[in-house]
Amino acid sequence: MNNKFFYRSFVLAHGLTFATSYSGSLISAEKSSADFTDLKDLDAATKSKFDAMISAGIFDGVSDTTFGLKDEMNRAQFAKVAALVTGLNVNLDLKKSSFSDVDGYALPYIEALKNAGITVGFGDGTYNPAGKVTNEQLATFLVRALGKDADAKSKAASGVGDPTVTNWAKGYVELALELKLLNNAPNGTFGGNVPADRELLVKGSFQSAKTLEESKPLIVTGGLFETGDKLNLKLTVQIDPKSIDLSKIIINGVPLDPKLDSFELSKDGKTIIIKLHKSLQFVDPSKMPKIDISGLTTLYGNSVKNDEMNPIPVTATESLVIKPKPTTSSISEPAQNPSPEPTPSPSPEPTPSPSPEPTPSPSQNPNPNPNPNPNPNPNPNPID
Repeated sequence: MNNKFFYRSFVLAHGLTFATSYSGSLISAEKSSADFTDLKDLDAATKSKFDAMISAGIFDGVSDTTFGLKDEMNRAQFAKVAALVTGLNVNLDLKKSSFSDVDGYALPYIEALKNAGITVGFGDGTYNPAGKVTNEQLATFLVRALGKDADAKSKAASGVGDPTVTNWAKGYVELALELKLLNNAPNGTFGGNVPADRELLVKGSFQSAKTLEESKPLIVTGGLFETGDKLNLKLTVQIDPKSIDLSKIIINGVPLDPKLDSFELSKDGKTIIIKLHKSLQFVDPSKMPKIDISGLTTLYGNSVKNDEMNPIPVTATESLVIKPKPTTSSISEPAQNPSPEPTPSPSPEPTPSPSPEPTPSPSQNPNPNPNPNPNPNPNPNPID
């Protein structure tokens, strides 16, 4: 149970969320916005964004009870966030950077961003990992992470007319605002060179992650019955545990019962492990149960939905399939006749005679005279 947790949860009086297993034992759940005192005054929609980023392992608090909402984040810290949000391939064994001023934990994340074209550093070959991330730099990071660098550059000439935004960043800021990745400050300006705080970083990262996720297949890839009462449902994305309603998981037309059935979610959030109160039997491997699911959403609020024309593929472990016993008709019983009829040997076709024409017997000749000459006189010379 160290890598899984049950989501039959309840909230204790002091507001901390725990999870309980089917047997009733308590297991501490992952942290959420409720664990940090400086997030308690956020509205519900904003809290859900923080919960998603915390659950995804992209953000954490600066202490056990403080998130650091208004703290600033340096460029090294944000490089790790950006790499995780975009799901880049990060080589954690990398020890040498292409930037002259980069080393330490952030090195592989910064290199991953450079290889993906999300950052290019500064003209002198440095990255400035200790520098603050400004609002316009954040806009640039997020737009490039979505693969829209060319779109932003095309807007450079007609970019935002905000005097707080540097010329080079105007196209990126305009596109970030259009995509609702970021918003202007209450005074109506973007504040391009103002250091971005963690609140803005979380909001911008959440929206970027949501937008990136929308371009991917968000489906249940398959169901596997490990045992007759244990079903694993695999998905392409992390699922919001609060969106799982067992009554909306239907097997062969029958909804599951939340009072009798239970579920776990794998540590990566991509497998729902369901414990059924009643085992299923599998006689014909070609006729697996039909499973329908509705109401699932990802951590970023996107809907998970399978195409009705392509049902969820379902399999069962080989040991579950009950192989039919052979019938008596398929077994040949020996004959009980004490004197069986001998098996006749095959009779070969007779070899034809080389003289197929039969020799006629004398009695079969129609001419009674054996002499074929019609002249009865044996002397051939005529008598004078």
